[in-house]
This record gives sequence, C-alpha cells and structure tokens, in this order.
Amino acid sequence: MTGAAVLLAMTLVECRPVVDNVLGVKYGAQPARGAGDCISTCARAYGDSMKVESDLHVTNVKACASDSVCLALEDIRFEAAVARIRTGRQNCQNNCHHQGGGQGGR
Repeated sequence: MTGAAVLLAMTLVECRPVVDNVLGVKYGAQPARGAGDCISTCARAYGDSMKVESDLHVTNVKACASDSVCLALEDIRFEAAVARIRTGRQNCQNNCHHQGGGQGGR
C-alpha cells in the first residue's frame, strides 16, 4: 500500500528545474563590482600576504641564530614565497578585467 502511494505521488508530481539561487542568494557569489574595486581588493590581499610573509621571515631569521645554512635556506624559502604571492596578485588583477559587464561575444 505504501509503495503504491509513493509511486502515485511520484507520477503526480511535476518536476521543475531549480536554479542554484532558489533562495535568492547564489552560493559563492560576490557582489558586482568594477575592475577598480577588484584591483584594490587584490592589492589589499597582496599587502596582507606580504606582511604575514615578512613577519614569518623575520621570525625564521632570528630562529636561525646566525647559522649560515639555515639563513640561506630561509632566504630561498622567502624568495619563493614572495614570487608566489606576486604571481597570485598578478593573476588576481588579470581576472579583474574579465568580470561581468561584457556581452559574451554578442
């Protein structure tokens, strides 16, 4: 009997496609903003990342206690981290120029 009720309910219910913002808010969506705001956001994130990395570098240099091998390894690590952060900033800013507002080739 229950199986028949479920089968009947399934056949009577019309399925409709549901968009991902059914509640009016799209998950992961960011408010619309211009390229200038986006570039500023990238610059702030870059500045924050550089501050954290610089603080870590100072801490690591102090921890090396004048050990030349330790200092050389820390310099290599720091330069790689700075390069990664700079690349991230550039990628972020490049993506700012591809945000909405276009016609998608139309």
